[in-house]
Amino acid sequence: MGINFYRLWVSQILSQVTVNMMNFLLLAKLFNATGSSIATSLLWVSYALPAIFFGPIGAGVVDLVSRRKTLIITNFLQAVVIFLYIFGHNYSVFLLFAVVLAYSFLNQFYVPAENASLPSLVSKEKLTKANSLFFLTQQLALVIGFGFAGIIEKLIGFEGSLILASSLLFIAFLAVYLLPKMQPKKELPQNWEDLIKIFFDHLIDGYKFIKNKKTILYPIVLLFSIQVGLAIITANLPSIASEILNVSTSYVGLLVVVPAGIGAVIGSLFLSKLLKIGWRKKKIIDLSLAILGLSVLGLVFGKLASTPILVVLVGIGFVGVNIPTLTFLQENTPEWLRGRVFGNLWFLITIATIFPVMFSGVISEFFGVKTLLTILSLGVILILMYSLKNGQKLIEENFN
Repeated sequence: MGINFYRLWVSQILSQVTVNMMNFLLLAKLFNATGSSIATSLLWVSYALPAIFFGPIGAGVVDLVSRRKTLIITNFLQAVVIFLYIFGHNYSVFLLFAVVLAYSFLNQFYVPAENASLPSLVSKEKLTKANSLFFLTQQLALVIGFGFAGIIEKLIGFEGSLILASSLLFIAFLAVYLLPKMQPKKELPQNWEDLIKIFFDHLIDGYKFIKNKKTILYPIVLLFSIQVGLAIITANLPSIASEILNVSTSYVGLLVVVPAGIGAVIGSLFLSKLLKIGWRKKKIIDLSLAILGLSVLGLVFGKLASTPILVVLVGIGFVGVNIPTLTFLQENTPEWLRGRVFGNLWFLITIATIFPVMFSGVISEFFGVKTLLTILSLGVILILMYSLKNGQKLIEENFN
């Protein structure tokens, strides 16, 4: 795969571990202080707000400046943000909203830069394997970061956990510092008026490309639909812990996130093999949607003892939808547009989560989390039915 891929991979692993640790620590801190699902939903909204204002800017900037410099700066500043929070977290529980806003602002630049850099560091033939490795470690990072954050906090305390998170990001900063230069193919003009014009032209080009090319638009719609569901479940994990599992929020990571991560790892390992023996991406996606929808429904009506197996199946279904779709997007997006397309993808996903997550908090608080999970499972099943009926027509160009 090459040394530069592994450097980016190290950054991705450590960044993902950190963001998942912080997500759990802040989510648990807020829920324990307020006891409200609506409050935890607002935490996610705070994470989404920077995407509204800066998501398109980050997508455009990635194609205009060095991706290496973007990765270096964002990793370093995120490490600083977490480190500074160590000295202020006792003043007010609501200070964590400021941390989330700052971290998310930097992510609007980091995420598209990382996604756009990967195809530049590996050959097209190895891109599926690289994506599988990235997704595999993303799930492992979820298991380690989100799954064990509660245990880590019990062992070294809240401040110790923050120090650990900041240190991991600093190591990620060192890893991307060693990457080769990835300069844009076009030089920036010296005139600021021309620079602004080029920036917005690049931004508009990205949206036009997504809107007018169906083989890009429909996979993006599928991706952010599934990601919205994931965001809703994440925001309501404290309620799942108390209503379905009857455990403290400190252990929900071990009982939900760890099995889901294991399922995602299993799915990632088998996905490349299925593609090699001739399985079409659409077949894998349809099967994964069925597994995902039925497993979530099983969590509502099944017995408590079956929960770990069902959560593993949820992880398998999730990865089976995401990797083939993301690989297709990368393969069919021109290199000079990748930053805008993946930046816009991150932007659309984040925007799409705001109102569903807020609404999910209301449903969970007033009608129970089981009602919420039932709605989610039925939504996935409807997507599957639509795909079975119309999917082949919608992905008629090269999606095989």
